[in-house]
Amino acid sequence: MDPLFSHRPESDQRPTAQEAPPPRVYRFTVPVPREVAYSAFTGDLHLWWPSNYTGFGEGTHPYIEDGIVGEESEAGDTQVWGEVISEAPPSAIELSWTLAWRAAAPMRVLVEFDEAEGGASTNVTFTHDGWAAGSEGREQYEKYSEWPIILGRYVAYFGVSPEAIETVS
Repeated sequence: MDPLFSHRPESDQRPTAQEAPPPRVYRFTVPVPREVAYSAFTGDLHLWWPSNYTGFGEGTHPYIEDGIVGEESEAGDTQVWGEVISEAPPSAIELSWTLAWRAAAPMRVLVEFDEAEGGASTNVTFTHDGWAAGSEGREQYEKYSEWPIILGRYVAYFGVSPEAIETVS
């Protein structure tokens, strides 16, 4: 006899080796209007991005410019980290992300900026997803696990403690 309620067997509910990992989602609030929060994220990347999370290290200049996310070394060499997929200033920016990964297997980073406290503050939601399926996706997921450290530098730029970053998933 069939059960009254139809449920998938438990084994079907577990991720398979071919499924992509879940998104990494972080939330935090910065004490500035969203125009300022957005501008600092996109235009002041070189002021808050930690140099130990770059390809060229100390003295590098990270940027988001002309649809490219990248960095320029002191010697003028460049490295592309990704591309801007869509931009809706000051509400959101979506990136194709390949920093330190194969350009043929881009992931997605979406940063959303929502007004808070009558516009005096900004709630930011940072989502990294678009992982490849299978073992490559698991490798991507593990490699990009230190966003709280990087985003901690962004919130510190506004005088906010990095502990204010909430890991949603």
